[in-house]
Amino acid sequence: MKATVFLGLLLAGFSAGTAQAAAGAGPGPSSSWNQMQKFEYYLGDMAGALNVCRMYGLHSEILALANLSPYGKRGYQGWAVYDDIRGAVCGRVRNSAEKVLEDKDRLLEYLKSKYDCTSGNCVER
Repeated sequence: MKATVFLGLLLAGFSAGTAQAAAGAGPGPSSSWNQMQKFEYYLGDMAGALNVCRMYGLHSEILALANLSPYGKRGYQGWAVYDDIRGAVCGRVRNSAEKVLEDKDRLLEYLKSKYDCTSGNCVER
């Protein structure tokens, strides 16, 4: 129950646009996805942007979270074609990543309990 409340608060913070600061690659999440699935997508999207911005430490932490979800993996794939985006976008992406990592342990617990990624493909438990 505490994890659900935490995730609700985390999502509320990101629905105001913080997580979407990284958005820009790929088609974006499907409108049919729930809020958590969209958030998971933005984790992957954020990881891709962090990599392009050469923020490798934050990139590896956010990517590890994104790789625990099929939606996170889809968000990351959208960045495969980009390699030269810099400037103000990178600052927004860094801020978003740092906010996510403030509650990394809770998010990690949620993703590991929600999905099984042992086969390389993530499926809901």
